[in-house]
Amino acid sequence: MIIKRHTAGGEKIKQRKFGDAPAIGEVPRASGEKPPNRTRRSSRTSQKKRLPRRFFAWSALACFIGICILIVALVRYSRNDDEQSAPPENLSETPGDFDLLLKEKENTYLPDLKSDQAIKIVTLALANRDPGLIQDFFILGKGESPEQAMKELIRIREAEGEVSSTEWLGLNFPNGSTVLQVMVYTSIEGNEKARVAQFAAGSDGKWRIDLDAYLRKCIPPIAEVVSSKSGTSLVRVFVAEDSFYHGMYYNETEWKVFALASPDITDLLYGYVKRGSSQDKALRRIIDTDETVHRAALNLMKRPDSGPRQFEISRVVAENWIIGKKHFDASF
Repeated sequence: MIIKRHTAGGEKIKQRKFGDAPAIGEVPRASGEKPPNRTRRSSRTSQKKRLPRRFFAWSALACFIGICILIVALVRYSRNDDEQSAPPENLSETPGDFDLLLKEKENTYLPDLKSDQAIKIVTLALANRDPGLIQDFFILGKGESPEQAMKELIRIREAEGEVSSTEWLGLNFPNGSTVLQVMVYTSIEGNEKARVAQFAAGSDGKWRIDLDAYLRKCIPPIAEVVSSKSGTSLVRVFVAEDSFYHGMYYNETEWKVFALASPDITDLLYGYVKRGSSQDKALRRIIDTDETVHRAALNLMKRPDSGPRQFEISRVVAENWIIGKKHFDASF
């Protein structure tokens, strides 16, 4: 389509076809207009090109640090695993070999005695027949000679048989000290018995089995305690709460009763304490632990007017069968 245009004076203007771009010629720049900032645009473009390089550099550094940390962690884990899986030292039957093995570390919560080593020592100690070696394996009671200790061990061996198996029970912390425990099973004529061997640090800092605890020693012997009509005694027993209120101990608002059991007798004993007393609090602390059974060393007093097998607990000597330097109930 042809478009025709005329000026006011009748002058014809160049004809053009529809769709043609108008020819406006060169357009002059307005006065005061600045040219575009080509330098700034170039700088921004350069920054955009450099940004990925910085990003990759920081990423590479972070990966390198992460790999270093992972390597250090793996090395430490490997060392710990090697220490835990290392086989125990060979143990001979000569006492000199136990000097380093039985020595307690300065940190009493990390005793330097592994479970299989403790079991080996128990086996050798109970197989020993030489009184001269008794004190290399056991902590003896006050005034007890090695010969007397050997007689007691022989008596137990004849009555209960040889060791058939052992079981590691782990650590226990009675009376503020560290104790290692191994259960010892014996058998004779098909009858199985059990005793606990408890390791404690002796006066020389070496780990040994507490003989009185292993013997469950009572003074006088617990069979005599059961039949006694009066007097005092020291017993090593298992303790549990009970509900036998009878005779002079009938008032349960005044007294608290505990059942006392021993593998060396068939009957239960009943121990009574004043409610709220130091002995009551100490026994409650023992029973509230997570132990499967609760052991205690107690001073008992038999009153003439009490009933059969009824005793008053005058002191809680220890919260286990190893007796410490001070009575356990002194802390309550």
